[in-house]
Amino acid sequence: MFFHSQNKSANSLHFFKRVAFRLLLCVSVLTGHISPVSAAEETDTYHWPAGPQISADGAILIEAETGAVLYEKNAAERFYPASTTKLMTALLALENSALGETVTVSHDAVYKIDVDSSRLWVDEGEQLSMKDSLYALMLPSANDLAYAIAEHIGGTMPEFAEMMNERAKELGCVNTHFMNPHGLDEEEHYTCPADLAKIMRVLVKNSTFLKISGSKNYEIPPTNLCAQSRWVLNTHLMIRGSYAFDGVIAGKTGHTDLAGANLVTCARRGNMTLISVIMKAPDDTALYDETAALLNYGFDNFTTYSITEEQLALQNDVPPLFNSEDSVQLLHSAIVTTDSGYIVLPFSAALSDTKKSVSLSQLTTFQKGKNVIGKVTYTYGTRIIGSANIVYTNDGPSFTIAAPVKTPETEFPTVTGDIESIGGQNKTEDNPLKDRRPLIIGITLGCLCFFIGIYYVFVELPYRRKRAAYLERRRNEHH
Repeated sequence: MFFHSQNKSANSLHFFKRVAFRLLLCVSVLTGHISPVSAAEETDTYHWPAGPQISADGAILIEAETGAVLYEKNAAERFYPASTTKLMTALLALENSALGETVTVSHDAVYKIDVDSSRLWVDEGEQLSMKDSLYALMLPSANDLAYAIAEHIGGTMPEFAEMMNERAKELGCVNTHFMNPHGLDEEEHYTCPADLAKIMRVLVKNSTFLKISGSKNYEIPPTNLCAQSRWVLNTHLMIRGSYAFDGVIAGKTGHTDLAGANLVTCARRGNMTLISVIMKAPDDTALYDETAALLNYGFDNFTTYSITEEQLALQNDVPPLFNSEDSVQLLHSAIVTTDSGYIVLPFSAALSDTKKSVSLSQLTTFQKGKNVIGKVTYTYGTRIIGSANIVYTNDGPSFTIAAPVKTPETEFPTVTGDIESIGGQNKTEDNPLKDRRPLIIGITLGCLCFFIGIYYVFVELPYRRKRAAYLERRRNEHH
């Protein structure tokens, strides 16, 4: 009789434990302690194609229009850049001089350059146009002209190096420090694949740079000290044609003993432009083979969408990115447009898989013409795949409005779902489940206490009484 009661009690206890576990599981899910979506499900939802095997120490592949990173390997680690440094030298020259300016070669530009390094072999006092100097810089990678350009732009080589570092900071480079304009090895002269890609991303928007960098060869005309023309060849074998690859439009090589083999390459097919950076490859064969592998990976697995064309068209008087409560409505005008932008996605993904977030800058003064009033950013899983500026075009004179009673910049919550359906409000409502959690937790705990009470009254107390009676009978029989 006692053992039968004990087994029954054990079964009741087991049943109670199962009920309690399920209730606690519900509480955990409701309070967010257990995620309803596993990591495996997240990975499956946002599939990103596997990239190629790269033997080089560092590499990155980005889509130029969006800046989206398609592949990376040690992309933020420091490397010696060698002559890929000349990309920044070219950028500063294009931004701070005219092609017709005269560059005069100094004594230092001739004699402070390693005699065994790449040179045009100019003489002290020789004069070239900035255009010819840039061809010498980019095609044969002339270090003497890099020095001459630096002095022409910055006054001295150290001052030009400061300009290089300042410009790198403006571009968002976080692991770059330049000591010279040519890239010959110095301990504190370094960059990383991600930063080189950022520099190249700006250059690829410059038509003059593309024309110069994309040339197979160039004839430098006679100068004041050289009566003969000098033909120069591009050291980038994909551009020269020695290593055929469809779509290459620009690039820069870089080799030193410490840096190893480095290559920055820009290629365009259709509406997609890719930038590949390889740093410290074991040899030139790997350098070009792996560059081709990266570029093919990008072209074969991804596509771009125009944000403006696909889902930012204005269809009514109220801009679809905002509602009447947003500060932009203080402009009392519906003339709001979005700068053309792009997103890049794997072929296997759909626009509906992306998410959008909007940030507005609470401007109070608006100039005539275009005024950037915010930014819309798109993500695929955890990856940023593109963005576009939100632009208010003021057709009249400059004006000022009263400052809105908000922080300088208001971040709007991320809107999930299909970015093609953008006509509704952009702000998300507060999560109703989050607001009801205290009530739900209270009800759940109340139910738990109720079941414990039921168990105690109908199972535990009868069991204790029966056990006490059984022990009393045993004592009486013993006596």
